[in-house]
Amino acid sequence: MSERPFMQLYVSDFVGDTLQLSTEQIGAYMLLLMAMWNAGGSLPDDDARLARVARLPLKRWRAISAELLAFFEREAGEIGHKRLTKELRKAQLKSEARAAAGARGGAATALKTKAHARANADGLTRHSPDSRNQMEKASAFSAREARERQGIPIGGREPASGSHGPGRPKKPPGWTRPITHGDAANTIIEEIRGYDHGRTTAGDEGAGGNVLLLPAIRPD
Repeated sequence: MSERPFMQLYVSDFVGDTLQLSTEQIGAYMLLLMAMWNAGGSLPDDDARLARVARLPLKRWRAISAELLAFFEREAGEIGHKRLTKELRKAQLKSEARAAAGARGGAATALKTKAHARANADGLTRHSPDSRNQMEKASAFSAREARERQGIPIGGREPASGSHGPGRPKKPPGWTRPITHGDAANTIIEEIRGYDHGRTTAGDEGAGGNVLLLPAIRPD
């Protein structure tokens, strides 16, 4: 495809300038202008080549070319056209401006896409489970370190006097340790031992065997 996809044609000017030309000459003239446009503004000043462009036999070309070539400038072995050269330059400037605008737009889009991708990556990092766990751990560690510097025990409880370790709450007045299963078993064993002791004192030979009947119960 040509880099110049269209050629500006001022119809009123063209019709007014070519009133003296025949239909054949107007056709040849248009073919020369279009070939010159695609060639960048000039054609070789050679009858044989110009005849081929006009699609005419060389003899016929020479018969009608005098009036046609009056519309062109002939210089250094080439022919050109002042109006066509002007329009060609305008088209080139527009094409260059569009290309520059497209390049700027492409660069801006690329930067925007890159920034968007970076923002998405940062967002995924901030909201990923690993990053949240690390931030929570770091926050908890900082809070713990600050509390230790201030002398506050971990857990927020003051050590109780007479307790067995730091942070253990002080027992209220009248508190007694709850009876466990071991306490109940020991109580039963002591009662059986007391009963056996009474039997032994009375001379009962079977005394002392009752505790052995409870293998699942062992004294602490």
